[in-house]
Amino acid sequence: MEKLTSQQIRQLWKEFFESSDVNHKWLEPSSLIPDSQDKTVLFNTAWMQQLVPYLVWKPHELGKRVYNIQKCVRTWDIDDVGDERHLTFFEMMWNWSLGDYFKKEAIDWSYTFLTKYLKIDHERIWATVFMWEWNITVDEEAIEIWKSKWLIEERIKRLSSKDNFWWPAWNVGPCGPCSEMYVDRGPDYGLEDWNLWENDRYIEVWNDVFMEFYKDENWQYTKLKQQNVDTGMWLERICMILQWKETVFETDLFDWILATIEKYSWLKYPPYHKLEKEFSDEEKSVTRRFRIIADHIRTSTLLIGDWVIPSNEWRGYVLRRLIRRMYYSLSLLNDDIPSIESFIYHIIEEIENKYWTYRKEISLNKENIIKTLLQEISQFQKTISRWLKLLEDIINLNKEKFPKDDSIQWVTSGIISGKDIFTLYDTYGFPLELTKEIAESKWFELDMVWYENALEEAKEKSRQGTKDMFKRWIDWAKYLEWIPTTQFVGYESLEDSSVKLLKEIDVDEIKVLVFDKTPFYAESGGQTWDKWNITLDDGRNFEVFDVQKYAWVFLHFVR
Repeated sequence: MEKLTSQQIRQLWKEFFESSDVNHKWLEPSSLIPDSQDKTVLFNTAWMQQLVPYLVWKPHELGKRVYNIQKCVRTWDIDDVGDERHLTFFEMMWNWSLGDYFKKEAIDWSYTFLTKYLKIDHERIWATVFMWEWNITVDEEAIEIWKSKWLIEERIKRLSSKDNFWWPAWNVGPCGPCSEMYVDRGPDYGLEDWNLWENDRYIEVWNDVFMEFYKDENWQYTKLKQQNVDTGMWLERICMILQWKETVFETDLFDWILATIEKYSWLKYPPYHKLEKEFSDEEKSVTRRFRIIADHIRTSTLLIGDWVIPSNEWRGYVLRRLIRRMYYSLSLLNDDIPSIESFIYHIIEEIENKYWTYRKEISLNKENIIKTLLQEISQFQKTISRWLKLLEDIINLNKEKFPKDDSIQWVTSGIISGKDIFTLYDTYGFPLELTKEIAESKWFELDMVWYENALEEAKEKSRQGTKDMFKRWIDWAKYLEWIPTTQFVGYESLEDSSVKLLKEIDVDEIKVLVFDKTPFYAESGGQTWDKWNITLDDGRNFEVFDVQKYAWVFLHFVR
């Protein structure tokens, strides 16, 4: 197996999918900010979100075979960042069949790319397939295809729908069984075990999704008129495998960021002369902080490059949390950084130079990225002392002094309530890691059970709030079949009497008007929609209170 760089892997991906036998067209990657037709996610977590209309009914201008490398952000496990593999930003290498090839070709090409192009030993590859559930039968076809690749029965694992079925976003849409590919890292990382997803020895690198069903609002599954394939390979994980690194952070995608952190913190990133499980507590602590800084600064840079700004809500809140967590971790490494301005400028320069795929977005917005990061850090610096005072007051109120005798030392101890921990975190934005750090230094324990319950309740409330916010989310695809994309004329004129009403939709007490062209701007990239009035030819007058896009069709929400 060759030790390929990330750039070499990207190039091989391009060569393979543009070869005459495979013949895919390059699809330009999207912004990290979802187009406003997708109300289910904060950021683009996958390319499938953007392609839903083409998986159901709409022909794609590039044809039926497309591929790309898409930047993605997932933040639901942000607290896990710092371990061997969790990241908030990652690059996903995709290929799709939009009603063209299906399981045989998808599995064959996945296997060929891993073994022939990346030179991964056949004996190291394991696969999973879908196991029967909800009246959808076991994927025998995928099993037989894998066997044709001389994959022995013991290395083909059958998983339930929870682990091996791709569900549609927001309950409605295309879905289907998966076949995942894992690479065995060898006995140094654990015993051979069929629980692939729970064993650090096996790393999932690729997932083939076979979208052959459509799930409607009533949880009914019907066969799609066209069968689709959506596959994805994690660039960071495959770099880890091909470069023989223990974690994603030791690959060439991160080594230069870690070197910059070393320079400004005056500390060394722990060398990997031994497995991480053998690290001392101090080595683990320093390693975790390095990784948090590296991950969060990279993600923050790319989010600001796509015009996200820090705030107290929605996407801005996630960005604010990333920047503050990054800076706090940096201060724990060295609370006397010579120049935070120099550090930020240097590291943004490195990201711009190394991430050639997204260099345009970074270069065009470089000064704003640096300015935004420094402003948020400055604001955090001003407020952190106030938060520290709040925590000190809580500790002082909870102190209990045990009597001193000849056999024990004077001990200051107590428990900080989960309510206080949650208030610091939720109301004041006080990082949980900081609460733990200070509390432990004062010999205090934290009531984490109460805190975790409160946090889960808050998440559920947030999820419910999201459902309420997006209660107008409907399966728009079935209402917009054969509707052409809307021509936006708002840059030329704010009024237009020549527009044609193409469709009037009434669903769930919502009225939506669709025209062939419009001067109304639809919500996009953080910019809000236009609000005004519409008078139809029949004399009816409507107030436009929202304008959204679905597959580049403008939806005018009126009352």
